[in-house]
Amino acid sequence: MITRVLLAMVLAAMLFLPIPGHGRAQETGISKPIQQLLGEHHLYSIDFLFFKKLAEGELRFTETDQPNVYQAELTGRTLGVASWLAGNRTQTYKSLMELSPDGSFRSIEHVAKIVKYRWGKWQSRDRRHRYDYDQGKIFEEKTKEGVLRSEKEHDIPEGLQPVDMLTAFYNLRAGVYGKLVRGARFLIPTYSSKGFVDIEVNVLTSEQQARRSYFPAHGLLFLAKIDPEIFETGSGNLYFWFNDDGVPERGIVEDVIGLGDVRGYLAKEGE
Repeated sequence: MITRVLLAMVLAAMLFLPIPGHGRAQETGISKPIQQLLGEHHLYSIDFLFFKKLAEGELRFTETDQPNVYQAELTGRTLGVASWLAGNRTQTYKSLMELSPDGSFRSIEHVAKIVKYRWGKWQSRDRRHRYDYDQGKIFEEKTKEGVLRSEKEHDIPEGLQPVDMLTAFYNLRAGVYGKLVRGARFLIPTYSSKGFVDIEVNVLTSEQQARRSYFPAHGLLFLAKIDPEIFETGSGNLYFWFNDDGVPERGIVEDVIGLGDVRGYLAKEGE
C-alpha cells in the first residue's frame, strides 16, 4: 500500500514538473528541449498525518550509449516504521525510450520491479513490457525470484501508439501532446494490466484551482485521472501544484483506500 501511494505521488510530480524559471509562461505553454532534461535527479518525500518522511521517491533521466536512446528510472522506498512494516520494500520503474525524428519518444522497454524482505529472505518480482511498433505488438514477461513465470503478446490497436508512463512523462514535458496552459486536457495512450487505456491530464482553470483549498490560488494546478485500482484509491485523482517560479511544491493522492488523502512534496533537487 505505502509504495503504491509513494509512486502515485511521484508520478504526479513527474507528470507536471515544469521548467525552472518558466513558471510565469502559463499562457504560452511550457516545454523543454530533451538535452536540458539529461542528468536530472529529483527526490520526493511523503508525510501522512503525524508521520514524517514515510517514504521517498527518486527520479533520474540519462542518455545511454546507444544513439537516440534514453533511460528514465523512478524508485520508491519505504522509510522508518513504514519500511519495517513493508519489509524494506523498494519498487523500481525503468524505461528505455527512443527519440523519433519528429521529436517524440517511443517506448522500447519498460520494467517494473519489486524487492522486499519477508520470512527471513529477500524476494523479487519483475514485469517487463517490450514495445515493437513495427510488428504492432507488446511483449510481456513476468518473473519471480529471477525465474520466468509467464509470457504474453498483446496486439496494439490500429492507429494507436501507446507508451509507458515514464515515456509519457517526457513527451508531455517536451510539448509533444500540446502546450501546458490553463484549461488544457490531454489523453495519453498507454498499456497496463487493465489493457490499453488513456491517462487523462487536465490543467485546471483559475476557478477550479480556487476550489482546492490545500493549494494556493497562484501557480498552476494539474489533475491526472488514472484507473483507481492502479494505486488503490477511491477516485483515481492525483493533484499536483507548482509555484510561480516553476518549482513543484505540493501534491495530493486523493482518497487512498484506508488512508484518505496523502500529501507529498519535493524534498530536494539533485545536481
